Amino acid sequence: MVKKIPEKLSREIRKFEIRLEDYLKEEEVFVKELRKCLAKFKELNKSLEGLKTKSSTMKVKEWKDQRMETIKTLSEALKKESVAEHERSHLLESYGTLLLALEEELNKVETGL
Repeated sequence: MVKKIPEKLSREIRKFEIRLEDYLKEEEVFVKELRKCLAKFKELNKSLEGLKTKSSTMKVKEWKDQRMETIKTLSEALKKESVAEHERSHLLESYGTLLLALEEELNKVETGL
């Protein structure tokens, strides 16, 4: 008698593996964006220190432009986080589905089906 491969469990394991990779990829993109955002905030802080010592209309305009660029970078980082969180939600869904498929397979073994 040839034993049937637990297709549902195998499928759920593969799905979990794919979702984990998707999540890790998006999380990495988010972290890169956060690092970029942090660098912008550091630049902005340095520029602000320069404004304190010698303020001119041109310097203030440059600082405002830099501030806007920093805010845009933060906005992009938050967008990347939302994508990563979306992938994380799929991963969480897979946890439950994978455990359920495993339990179903174990029940089949126990009952001899």
